[in-house]
Amino acid sequence: MILEVSAGMMPLVVRARMAAGVAHGVPWGISLDGILASELRENAKAVARAAGTDYTPYSLDTVPEDLDLPLARCTGDGAGGWHWAATFAYPENEVPGPHVQYWSARPDQHALDQMAADLPALVSERQGRYRSRVMPLPLTVCRHLVWRAVGDPGAVAELLAPIVSIGKKRGAGHGHVLSWTVDEQSDGDRWEFAHLHPDGSLGRTAPPACLHDLDHVRTGGEGQMGLRPPYMHPAVRTHVLLPASSR
Repeated sequence: MILEVSAGMMPLVVRARMAAGVAHGVPWGISLDGILASELRENAKAVARAAGTDYTPYSLDTVPEDLDLPLARCTGDGAGGWHWAATFAYPENEVPGPHVQYWSARPDQHALDQMAADLPALVSERQGRYRSRVMPLPLTVCRHLVWRAVGDPGAVAELLAPIVSIGKKRGAGHGHVLSWTVDEQSDGDRWEFAHLHPDGSLGRTAPPACLHDLDHVRTGGEGQMGLRPPYMHPAVRTHVLLPASSR
């Protein structure tokens, strides 16, 4: 595999200073390329709204466009299995857990009555789509989240600057980011910064070709997972090595 690096790109350490815990649904951290891609899409939506034009959302029926992120690309397996040169979040100074909160929800009978033309006398809260829920929310509590990457430090910092929260349940105060820093590491190994956490374990989803003859690298096993944003879209899901996790 080869890293395709544009002018001005170099190894980076991206650090988010967190107010408290961050919530995510998988046993590894939030992807840096996913955060950057999300911000680019939000910017494009804002431009479309200002111009009064339509914005095409993601659809399961179409292959999503690969956005132009300020990151290098790893060619991976040399076919369609390329990925951005950036890791998923690594908790720094983590408070040992587990830390679990719970959130609850119940149907608003009055709101359902206003939205529907015909309703039964009572919408069941015990079964069906509108049942009440009490759900666990695992949290990672740490002082900082750290990513490694190979990219353009100025462009990465500019995209991250407006982002004030990441992860799940942001409206409830989780994932609040106090500040971002992007530090250049000009003497860093580009392949390591594109793939590995600071502890040397695999830091992102990657094709097996990326770790060819590197049996010493700790991974989270193998499975079907996205290789680049949008990670949950079926078009980018493939057989990959999974990131290592402490959970």
